[in-house]
Amino acid sequence: MSSQDRASTRREFLGRSVRFTIAVGITPACLSGVQPAEGSGPLVKFSHGTGLCNMPLFYAGEKKLFAKYGANAEVVLTVPGTATIQLASNQVEMAVLPYTSAIAAYTRSPGFSVISGSGIQGLQVVAKPGIKGFADLKGKKVGAQQADTLDIMLYDYMKKHGMTYKDLQMQYIADTFELSNAFIAGQLDAIAIIEPYATKCKTATGGSFLGDGIDIYGQGYPDCVLLAQKKVVDKEPEVVKNVIRAFFDAEYEIESNIDEAAKLMVGKYYKTDMASLLSAAKAQPPGVDIRDKREFMFGRAKSMRELNYISKDPDQDFVNFKYLDAVIKESPELWRRVRVHSRT
Repeated sequence: MSSQDRASTRREFLGRSVRFTIAVGITPACLSGVQPAEGSGPLVKFSHGTGLCNMPLFYAGEKKLFAKYGANAEVVLTVPGTATIQLASNQVEMAVLPYTSAIAAYTRSPGFSVISGSGIQGLQVVAKPGIKGFADLKGKKVGAQQADTLDIMLYDYMKKHGMTYKDLQMQYIADTFELSNAFIAGQLDAIAIIEPYATKCKTATGGSFLGDGIDIYGQGYPDCVLLAQKKVVDKEPEVVKNVIRAFFDAEYEIESNIDEAAKLMVGKYYKTDMASLLSAAKAQPPGVDIRDKREFMFGRAKSMRELNYISKDPDQDFVNFKYLDAVIKESPELWRRVRVHSRT
């Protein structure tokens, strides 16, 4: 497995994949006169990561929100593969993944597109006590997940402060839990990590947050995004729109009652305690409408090239907000009631 493929395993969720059976239109069984089973139709399998930016997907599955749009949702316990590779190799039809991991995969296999957002912000650089700023990281052991949004944010911070990765002892750890445990155990001086684990790391060590990305990226920057195979987008546009509608529903319900959402997530989807998750949820809320972040995502390709993660920029088809636009036009009530709105 190449270093780029290994990078794609970052933030994989342990022990679960999410499978949704989408019922749309008339199936071949209907045409033949055979009554189809409930929920028959195109099978849409999802791969995903571990951060709070995946919560709309997990919540929609738990609350059966897809069924509101003619879909049956089922969470299946499986041995997980590598999420980005699964999408790029056509093993799954959709995914919720960090957009930088998706860029790395797309430049090698451009068979999918970003179709909406999922979660915004929530990236943190956490340091142990005594480290007060990025300048204090010189010569220190710093952990990250390679080619992830966390890695790119950390690199962008280094550039802002006149440093490079050569000024650090970079340690790449593929698994989120191993990364956080290494920091808590004192094996690393600082880490770039996703919520809700960033809050847990800070609390457990009495450390501090050096940066959350907002000061360099601005409010509402994306982390995980919803991606779909281009063949699904082309052949099943109603499926794509209904999934986006379910994500809008999930965003609204999470925003409206984070306590209930957290109860569904703790233990089953996130290995953290209730207090940490509720605190972390403030830092990484859901966000489906990221239409104004298109150029921001393309802009991070420059840093990825500098790190030799990609050799070329993704083409414009990497982002396709056609059906996000359509859902907002056709179902404006779903869009109006959520908190995250594009400025476009």
